[in-house]
This record gives sequence, structure tokens and C-alpha cells, in this order.
Amino acid sequence: MRASLAILRKELRDALRDRRTLLVALISSLLGVPLMLLIFSVVLSQVESQEEKRSVMVIGIEHARGLENFIARQGYKLKTAPPDYEAKSQSKELDQPVLLIPDDFDDKLAAGDKATVEIAYDTSNRPAEFGVRPLRRLLDAYAQETATMGLLMRGVSIELLQRIDVRERHLKKPDERKATVTTMLPMMVLMAIVLGGMYAAIDTTAGERERGSLEPLMMNPVNGWQLTIGKWGAVAIVGMGVVVLTIFSFFPSQWLIHNETLRAEFQFNFKDAMGFLFVLLPLAASMAAIQIAVSLDCKSYKEAQVRNQLVTMFIPFVSLVPILFPGREPAWFQWVPVLAQNQMMNQVLKGETLSPLAVGIAFLVCALMSLFSLAYISQKMRRVVMH
Repeated sequence: MRASLAILRKELRDALRDRRTLLVALISSLLGVPLMLLIFSVVLSQVESQEEKRSVMVIGIEHARGLENFIARQGYKLKTAPPDYEAKSQSKELDQPVLLIPDDFDDKLAAGDKATVEIAYDTSNRPAEFGVRPLRRLLDAYAQETATMGLLMRGVSIELLQRIDVRERHLKKPDERKATVTTMLPMMVLMAIVLGGMYAAIDTTAGERERGSLEPLMMNPVNGWQLTIGKWGAVAIVGMGVVVLTIFSFFPSQWLIHNETLRAEFQFNFKDAMGFLFVLLPLAASMAAIQIAVSLDCKSYKEAQVRNQLVTMFIPFVSLVPILFPGREPAWFQWVPVLAQNQMMNQVLKGETLSPLAVGIAFLVCALMSLFSLAYISQKMRRVVMH
């Protein structure tokens, strides 16, 4: 163990001296989650601001007196859109969609024909696009009121058309929290784990080979397993350090959330942090072993970086797999690395209790991945030492 610890200390010193490793680790762990939550907060605030604006930008409202009266009764204020609304919407100067009413709107309704209105907005203007939904809801309500009044004028009771009353009953656990807006956070954490340890793994293998310091290290009186444990321990400590920094960056990140809806959904406490760490630390250790194994055969830093980036692409791909299984997630998810951790992190964010069986399976899979990777690394190290 003395030889392994000596190698571990040497690799940790090298990792801490490498500015690239430190920069990526700190940026991915300390800034990733705060930036994501800040973006969520801003976007959600923009959506809610359009919902609360209570104004309609319109052209041709004089041709729809009934619609004008309805909109006023709903507490909305009508504003006449500027003639150059198209240019102002494209330049983002106009942050609302524009309702366009044709000249024959009232005439068609009076004749019993279908009348058409248009909602104009530039698709690249996000604030204006957020205002389309409340405007559509307002127009749908007017269409329903118009149809109802038409039936009543003809002596038809609307109760004949509504024989069934449908109500919704929402079933959820008393302690379950919403996490709809923060579903991207688990993937951000997983990406931080991979990126945080990747450069340390590359530097300790292909980096040393490129600098010419790997072969002399292997010529010391140590065996393959001692070299393997020392190098893996250093990279695993860096990766797990990124995990700890990322998880605890959740707490100051909550100060950046100014949107009340997102603040209510994202409630992260110390118990949740411990759950995240319990799930992610074994994955970080196994990812360190895999990244070392991938980088060991590379002759240059650039080649190892390309190979590890291919491994990194596995994270977002696996995170999209649950989309193929809407509803109940299959049991085999627990046996797929990254997918199992993503599933358990979402459960923590929702306030659910983690299954001991699921945690045990994830730990077993990570342990097996680490063992096979370390055995491969040790064999390669022993072969180099013997030659």
C-alpha cells in the first residue's frame, strides 16, 4: 500500500498543478447548476409575466364589437398595435403577439358563418411566443361563449350538450414535490462528473506518455496493481470532489431563483444532498476507472481526449431513453449505469424515498465496472513494466 499511496500523492499533486483540469472541474461543478437554475428562473418568469400582463395587442378591433366587449369583461386592456408591428416583433421591440381581425368579422358571425382571426408573432421572439397561449385561451373562451349564446337564441338548452360532467382528481403522495422544471438537473450533474474527472484521467495516462514520464514511472519496483490503484485513486478523488462541489452548489443556487413557482418546485435540503452523494459517488469512482482504461492505449493527449468525448456522448443519449417508455419505467433501468442514477436523482428531487434494492443494484453495477476496468489497466501496466 505504501507504493500505491506514494503514486496517489504524486498523481494528486500533478492534477492540482494542471490548470486545465482544475478549471474544468471548478467550472463544471460550481457554475453548471447555478447557471441552469438561473436560466430556468428567467424563462419561467417571462412566461408568467405574459400570463399576468392582462393586455391584448390588436389591429381591427372596431370590426369585432362583441369580442371587444368580451375581452374587456375578462379584465384585459386592449391596445392598438403599431402599423409596423412585423418589423418591431422581428427586432424584439414588441414583446406581445398581435391579434389581427378582418373587416368582415362581425358580418360573418351575424350570418352564421365561421370567422377567422390571426395571431401574428415572430417565432424567434420568445416573449411574444410566450404570450400566444393566454391569447388563444381567451379566444377559445369567446368562441365557446358565442356558440352558447347562439344556441340559447335558438331555444336550445346548453345542458342538452353537456350531459356528462367531467372532473379531475389528482393523485400524488402527500410528501411528493414537483420537479417538472428541474428535470434537466440530473443530466447536468452527470455531465459534470464525467468532465470533472476526464482531464485528470487523460493527464495521468496519455499526458504522461506524451511528456515521456509514464515509462520511467513504470520502471520503479512496483507491480501493475500498485500503479493502477494509485492512479485510479487520484482520478477518483478528483471526480468525487467534483460531485461534492456540484451537489453543494445546489444550496447557493437557490438564492438565484427569483421565480416563486420554481422556488416552490426546487426544494433541496441536506437530506437530498446526502441522497445524491450516496447515488453518485460510486458512479464517479467507476467513471474514473473507465476513463483511465480508455486513455491508457492512446499515444497522445488529443487522441485520448477524442476517445473520452465519445464516452461523454453516452450521458445525454442514455438520459433520453426514458422518453421511449412514457409512464411506468421498466425494471431493467436499475441495471443500466447513468440511467439508474438519473432515475434515482429524479426521485430525490420529487421527494420520494429511494429503494434500497435500486441503490444496491446501482452500487453493484458500479463496483463491477470499476473492477473490470482496473483489471484491464493492471494488465496493461504489468505488460509495459515487463517489457
